[in-house]
Formats: sequence, structure tokens, C-alpha cells
Amino acid sequence: MLGFDKYSMMSFVPSVAIVVVCVALVVVGVRFLKKNIAADAEKAEAAQSAGK
Repeated sequence: MLGFDKYSMMSFVPSVAIVVVCVALVVVGVRFLKKNIAADAEKAEAAQSAGK
């Protein structure tokens, strides 16, 4: 075998799952921030144009 047995996978699989979830949350967070920053920039530009 390649050294993969039930007992080594019991600690490896949850560790990999945690890393995958952390990376996914970072990706979702960056997309969320980009979207909100763009929306705020549009609002600020509209408010600045309306004030002139």
C-alpha cells in the first residue's frame, strides 16, 4: 500500500477540510469586499456629482 490507512486518514481529512474551508472563505470575502467597494465608489461619485 501507499501508507494510507484508516487511522492516518482520520486526522488528515479534517485538517485538509479546514484548510479548504479557510481558503474558500478568503475567496468569498475578497469577492464580497470588491463588490461593496465598487458599490460605495459609485455612491460616492453620484453624491459628489449631485453636490456640484
